[in-house]
Formats: sequence, C-alpha cells, structure tokens
Amino acid sequence: MKLKKSDINGYFCPDDPGEPVWNTQRLSINDLEARFISEFAHGKNVLEIGTGLGVATRALAATAKHVYTVDIDPWVKESVELPDNATFFDSAESLVTNSMDMAFIDGCHEERYVIEDIKICRRIVKKGGLLLFHDTNMTSVRNGIAKSGLSAYGLNFEAGIGIGWND
Repeated sequence: MKLKKSDINGYFCPDDPGEPVWNTQRLSINDLEARFISEFAHGKNVLEIGTGLGVATRALAATAKHVYTVDIDPWVKESVELPDNATFFDSAESLVTNSMDMAFIDGCHEERYVIEDIKICRRIVKKGGLLLFHDTNMTSVRNGIAKSGLSAYGLNFEAGIGIGWND
C-alpha cells in the first residue's frame, strides 16, 4: 500500500475507498503521534480499535509485545500489511477479558461508536490499564469519552490525543 503525507494530518492512501461508516477519506496518525503512542506500548499487549491504514498499528508494534488490531472494513483486512507481532480481527468479541495492558482507540468517530469502543476496551484491558484515544479534538470523540463516564485528559497534538485509565 502506497501512503502519502496528508495536508491535514498524518497519511492517506490514494487507493483507499474511504471510511465505511462516514464514506470519507481515511487519515492516519502523524509521525509525532506515532512516536508518542509507541512509547506507551513498550513491552505491552495492546488492543487497537481501528486499524485504518496501519500507521498506528506499526508504531505500536515497534515497541509492543503484541498488537491485537480490530477493524470492521474488509478493505483494511485485504490491504494493510501488518508486522509479525500484530494480529488482525474483524471483531473484538473473541478477545479475552482482562488480557490487554493498554488500548489505542481510533475507530469510528461518531459519539455512539466511541462509547461502544470504550465499553469493549474496558472489558478487554486489565484494571488500571492505559486507554489512549486519537482525534480528541473532534467534538463527537470528546462527547463519547465524557458520556462513557471515563476520566480522560486531552493532550495538544494536531488531531488530539486523549489518555485515561481503566479504573
């Protein structure tokens, strides 16, 4: 897959048919965000919600013990090449409760999906485990986090990174 730098943030793929729910061009995290999340993933088993173009997946896998990445889009499953220490799932249902050390959530950005992704992560990530979010500068993502009851803190990155814990 050939990625190009986006004028907005991160990367895009010219051959990407777009996000399945929003039908818009898929954008990835940028290089600074990738470095940031990879630091948190060091030596951990990581759940990623929203494989997308695989940029975050590769950043997480660079330092993680293993990345379990979930995406509902068949194009992603067919097109994104994963590192050896990453496993793709089209649903998080088969993942074991309390088996992950952290999660990176960058799935669908509609409020109701953010809330659902947080519920899934709270089931799969160990108590006290780290929950990172992408695109927290979007109102729908911030509202989803707030309505889930999770306490999270926003960090000032281009698209916004949120950080919370599975307490």
